[in-house]
Amino acid sequence: MGVTLPIVEFPQIIFENDDYLALNKPAGWFSIPAREPSAKDLVLTEWIKNEHKTEAWTIHRLDRYTSGIILYAKNKSSQAEGNTWFQDRKIKKTYQFFAAPPPRMPAIQIREPVEGKASQTLFEVIQKNEIACFGKATPLTGRFHQVRDHAAFGGFPILGDQKFGGLTSLLIKDEIYSIPRVCLHAFELQLPFGTFQAPLPKDLLTLKQKLFP
Repeated sequence: MGVTLPIVEFPQIIFENDDYLALNKPAGWFSIPAREPSAKDLVLTEWIKNEHKTEAWTIHRLDRYTSGIILYAKNKSSQAEGNTWFQDRKIKKTYQFFAAPPPRMPAIQIREPVEGKASQTLFEVIQKNEIACFGKATPLTGRFHQVRDHAAFGGFPILGDQKFGGLTSLLIKDEIYSIPRVCLHAFELQLPFGTFQAPLPKDLLTLKQKLFP
């Protein structure tokens, strides 16, 4: 993708018990090692093992440049349980996003196959102007790149998402504002044992303040 994030941020623990670990993932970190790993890669599973001294069993993933809340299991049986929650749709994920141009409707439901499979995402606009919008997305299915794909299909690609036609810069009050990464943030994760949130990171909070002063 070729982006360079100005400051390396580190994960933060949001929740932990004997079986699960929920982290606030910074943009730029891999959820698991890349297919062609580099020594410079920042990888959450390795950070958990090295810094937190516990195993990290993958339940779901976030794209490298998507920030926000992510859940890992601390043992194999908990991983199996977590996978079942996702399969049975007992987990609800809510994302926050910035997109341009803004959609015409304040709430949109998109049903468009992703990877040839039935998919559904609910979008809600929270703030908007003539340039862009800030909103939330709730995927009701769990396809690869689903939120990004559906936003682009709806005519409001996520800012910074070059793969799906998102803008990489905006003209805000005669100032060109660079968008260095996909402006998508995993804000909330509702689990069978509780609901957890990750606040907007500094880069997206700054963008929000620029767009909606």
